[in-house]
Amino acid sequence: MGILRFFWLVLSSLFITSVFAQKKEAQEVKDEWNLTTSKTFYGISVYTDIAGPITSLFNDGKTDFSFGIDADICHTIYPTFEAGYSKYDATESYNYGLPQIPGYSYTCNGSYYKIGANFNFLNDGRGNKVIPLLYIGAKFTFSPSHFDIENVRLSNEFWNIEKAYSVSGKSLCRWAEFSVGLRYPIAKFFCMGVEGKLREFGRAKVKTVDMPDGSSFDVKQSYSPGYGNFNGSKWGVKYTLGYFFH
Repeated sequence: MGILRFFWLVLSSLFITSVFAQKKEAQEVKDEWNLTTSKTFYGISVYTDIAGPITSLFNDGKTDFSFGIDADICHTIYPTFEAGYSKYDATESYNYGLPQIPGYSYTCNGSYYKIGANFNFLNDGRGNKVIPLLYIGAKFTFSPSHFDIENVRLSNEFWNIEKAYSVSGKSLCRWAEFSVGLRYPIAKFFCMGVEGKLREFGRAKVKTVDMPDGSSFDVKQSYSPGYGNFNGSKWGVKYTLGYFFH
């Protein structure tokens, strides 16, 4: 389902590209502050996701914020680096909708980092310092995180014994992220944008936890900061506000 939505957004974006092409003369930026000569490196954009903090205000169990930076190469290629932090009460997600165990909880917090590049289709504004962007992109993402599991129940059917444990540890998750987005200058070098994201190929290492009584069991991360719940591909949207340094 996420893949279909992603490709639908790509097709919609290509339609928007044709509209921009038909009206490019009317959309030419003639302000003197934005004029420049054609060059290889135009500047750097710094931006932040404004949706994450707003969502966190209405969700007591989740905190999320991120920022990013990209370089404008020929108004076409934009090498990108993003970083963020997320804290989440993933108790319900970890159980995948199963009845809750009394006293059970699962929380996760950590940072995430994205490295990749965007390709801009609206690259005809070489006489301007900052131009609108309609882009597709790909990033490699990883997240070192910490988890706490309280009162998890383990049973031994042979001995008819059930015990409750509390464990904590660190995990490293990684995945690929594909995106399509729009970014537009709204006031001189201030820009706003919207980006659709498809997160795929999520992987998390299984961690073996040794208990005080000598037993051990494997813990596989169910949730990762920056990705979400590991029950398939993830589709998301972010809204950004940024500034272009030329």
